[in-house]
This record gives sequence, structure tokens and C-alpha cells, in this order.
Amino acid sequence: MWPTISPRMILTTGIVLLLIVFFLLVNPFWQVNSGYVGVISNFGSLQPVALNPGLHFAIPFYQQIMLVSVQPQTTQSDETASTHDLQVVNTSIAVTFHVDPEEAPFFYQNFRDFETLGTRIISPAVSNDVKEVTANYNAEELVTKRDIVDAQIKGLIVSSLAPYHLTVEAVNVANFAFSDAYTQAIEAKQVAQQQALQAQYTLQQTQISAQQQVVVARAQADAAVATATGSAQATILQAQADARANNLVNASLTPSILQLKAISKWSGTMPQFLSAGTALPFIGNATLGNGK
Repeated sequence: MWPTISPRMILTTGIVLLLIVFFLLVNPFWQVNSGYVGVISNFGSLQPVALNPGLHFAIPFYQQIMLVSVQPQTTQSDETASTHDLQVVNTSIAVTFHVDPEEAPFFYQNFRDFETLGTRIISPAVSNDVKEVTANYNAEELVTKRDIVDAQIKGLIVSSLAPYHLTVEAVNVANFAFSDAYTQAIEAKQVAQQQALQAQYTLQQTQISAQQQVVVARAQADAAVATATGSAQATILQAQADARANNLVNASLTPSILQLKAISKWSGTMPQFLSAGTALPFIGNATLGNGK
């Protein structure tokens, strides 16, 4: 026989089933995944404490939990500014940031989403900060002092976003782009500078070559002078030696020695004809008429 089911049991079972269906429909359990925090609202009133990742219970119809991402977000904007020398410069700024987990209720209350945050806060702040920094530099300095300019822009952006409880992780500044006319002028200036450097280098090489030629000419002249001086001194010494030799020879050539030398070279043949008064060879002043 079937057990008797009382009306009370039927009512109790119905209530339990209704409660199960109710919980399944309203689902009072909320899961906050890693990389997010929960913001709880009591009938639209945001609570100041954020919910960490995990499973949380919310009273149905009274409480609601909204998720806020605390992962890195990136916004990018194209900026146009003027330099100190009134040149128009264009650049692209990418800001990477994240919401502080403890300040998620503040973020949700004021912005709700990152698109609104970027439009209302980040883009205007970046634009103002870029204009403020670039106005302090000439166009050429934006290129030559790139690291300094980047650091100043990042510092201003971090300071501007600090009141909104945002942690700035990185600020990337793209290359500064100038107008076509200014770019052409810069290129022409660089070409002129290169030509001037080439001309200066050529002049230096010419001067060095001329100096080398002068040094060589001086060396050759010095060598010629030294050679001429040596030759002249040698000639003088030779002449002095010849003069001394001649003096010695003249001093040693007496009449007797001269006659002896002549006799040594005479072949012994007497002249066939002698005029009156002519001296006989190697005999002195004796004449033909007086000698025997």
C-alpha cells in the first residue's frame, strides 16, 4: 500500500521546491575572477570596500555586485603641439595604466568604464601635458634631447592621473613628426653641414699636403746647401793643399836641381845649329866661341 501523504507534507515539499527554484533563478552567489575586483551596491548605494577575487554572497534584490578590471589598460591618442620656435609637431602617446584595487568603488562611481575614463580624463590630461613640455623645446631639441623630453612627459602624466587613483605603468612617446616644409629644411641643413664638413676636411688635407711639401722643400734646400757648402769647403781645402804643395815645390826647385832634372830627361843629342851667344844646354852661359 502507498503511504498516506498529508496535506502538510505536500505544502512543505512545495515550499522547498519553490525555494530551490527561487535560488536557482536569482542566484545570490557571485564569483569574482582573478584580475577583477567586485563593487557591491545596496539598492544603488555603492559600498566603499572592494571585494577580492573569490565567491561572494549578495542578498537578492537588495545587493548587486559589479566587476571592475584591475588589469593593465592602454589608451592611445594622437597629439599636435607647438615647439618653442613655433614649429608644429605631431606625435602619438600610449599610456598603460591600471585601477588600484582598493579604489575600484571610486572608479565605478565616477566613470563606470574605461572608455569614459579615457575620454573625460586621460586624453585631455595627455594633450595638456604634451603641449606643456614641447613648448619648452625647439624642434631640433625634441630630437636631440629625446630621453629628457620623454621623461618629462611621463612625469607630468603620472602627476595628472594621480588624483584619479590610477597607477601609470608606462608612457610611450612615438617619434616626433614635423611639417613637410620643416623636414625639408632640416634635410637641406644637414646636407649643407655635410658639405661644409667635407670642404673643411678637403681644406685640411690640402693644408697638410702643402705643409708636407714645404717640409720636403726645406729638407731638399737644406740638403742642397749642405752639399754646396761641403763642395765649396772641399774645393777650398783642395786649393789650399795645392797652394801649399806648389809653395813647397817652388821652394825646393833650385837651379842645380832644375838642371839635374833636365839632364835626367835629356836624350844626349846636341842641337845642330846654335846662334852666337846662345847658351849650351845644361852647361850654363858658355858660348860656342869661348868653350872647348
